[in-house]
Amino acid sequence: MFRIAVFFLFATSAFLEASEWSERVYLATFPRSGNHWMRYLIEDATHISTGTVYRDSDPPHLKDPFPWEAFSTDGGYRKDCRDPRPFEPFVVKTHYPALGKQPFDGRRYKAVIRIVRHPVDSFYSWYVYKKGNEQTIPRDLLELMVRKWKRFQEYWEVQPNVTTFRYEDMMLDLKKHVRKTLNVIGYKYTQEDLDYAVEMNQPRGGVLKHLEHFTHDDLQYIQKELGALMVKYNYSIPGVKLK
Repeated sequence: MFRIAVFFLFATSAFLEASEWSERVYLATFPRSGNHWMRYLIEDATHISTGTVYRDSDPPHLKDPFPWEAFSTDGGYRKDCRDPRPFEPFVVKTHYPALGKQPFDGRRYKAVIRIVRHPVDSFYSWYVYKKGNEQTIPRDLLELMVRKWKRFQEYWEVQPNVTTFRYEDMMLDLKKHVRKTLNVIGYKYTQEDLDYAVEMNQPRGGVLKHLEHFTHDDLQYIQKELGALMVKYNYSIPGVKLK
């Protein structure tokens, strides 16, 4: 009887602790598709730190994970944020399943914000980020990226409570998409803070800015493998006919 009581108390305590952090919102993107950008926007608008399933080094995240099961910077990106509090929403970055499953992936969540970016821009940006130094992505690496992009999008297409934004639409009307993001998360914010966040994080560059780094054969391959998804997200490749 004593053992049963001890087990019940332990289970109850674990449940109560877990329920304190039940308002998880995943920020899910394929690598180099606006995750850091959106985290800056969220933090600047709310002054609440965001987190990640990875221990990022740029900017450096603290060594130990926080109770809400995420790695975070010390005080947010600009060092002016507080930590999430029990029973309130908190945001956690993930690239799953484009990248392998981490210990804090697959947790119960209340919502997902997914940002989709044109694969041509995501692929070359990721290649450069990983210290690639050739003018075009080696074909075997490009094929791997294509498989990962497809896997990522198809996975989140069928998950519940996913809100999807296009990176390119954010560039056109950033304030609208930040407002929608904060509403999905459940954060309160002032118009002044929203204006500040948008002003501090204006989009840079343009759409398909990396197109010149792909051969025509590479672009045809991307279209062949990802054409159905690209049509779904209203993407096209100049000079390549979508089937």
